[in-house]
Amino acid sequence: MAHFFKNIFSVDALRMYKPRPEVYQLAVTSLGVPKEAIGFVSSNYWDIAGATSYGFRTYWLNRHSLVPDELGLAPAATLHTLSDLPPLP
Repeated sequence: MAHFFKNIFSVDALRMYKPRPEVYQLAVTSLGVPKEAIGFVSSNYWDIAGATSYGFRTYWLNRHSLVPDELGLAPAATLHTLSDLPPLP
């Protein structure tokens, strides 16, 4: 899938895991944009909660209409397919 993406980030480079802030900061530093300008997509609600807490704009990919976990944080939007992603501003 690498040919579809300009940048791919992995926690492997840091040897730590989400939701540690340093993991999300890797994308901010590498892209040179503010964290609020980054859209984060995941099908894991706990992953959405961590990225939302950090300050990313998050999109929960909920293909199976699951009930969200009660983690006190919500995504900017819930998607049923990647085609539902809003266009870039």
